[in-house]
Amino acid sequence: MRRLRGALVLAACAVLVVGLAVVALTDPFHLRHIRWFTASAVLLAVVLGAAALAVLVPRGGVRVAVLVLGGIAALGWVGMVALATRATVENRTVSEVQDGGRRLVVVEAATPPARPVYAVVVRSGDGLFEQETVVYQGVEAGPAPSDVRFVDADTVEVRTGPCVYRAEVEPVTLAVDPVYRTLRPDTC
Repeated sequence: MRRLRGALVLAACAVLVVGLAVVALTDPFHLRHIRWFTASAVLLAVVLGAAALAVLVPRGGVRVAVLVLGGIAALGWVGMVALATRATVENRTVSEVQDGGRRLVVVEAATPPARPVYAVVVRSGDGLFEQETVVYQGVEAGPAPSDVRFVDADTVEVRTGPCVYRAEVEPVTLAVDPVYRTLRPDTC
């Protein structure tokens, strides 16, 4: 009875962690480092699930096999996250405009320098819970934004060549409406 209760507690914790991972995947607060929260939640769910199964099975070879398989699954997840981290590209900050606790940042993707890709993001906060949302996404070889500014507390503006883009920013979740994604470098 005690083993069953321990397994149920571990399984309930695993279900709770899976729920947190689902919330992390939906990312309602546009956290900049959400991938680390999601990866950690999945790893914790794998470890808790393996521990719950190990508590349920009788002692001996079966329990060792469950723990070994759980360890392999956890190490496999860590390996996949490490590979995905190496495949991601860090953007270079070109310019930044501040308004209170928020920042409007022009970033350049680390693509071949002859054909840069520019984007404008709005950021709020700092550290692990820093928020970030895309306002404008350019295309390869498109012009760099010439001016970015906060029009008022809820509105941002991006100027790129002859084009002017305005978007509303929700102050708590940092949701942007609309998000501008150009299709060609010569049109608005």
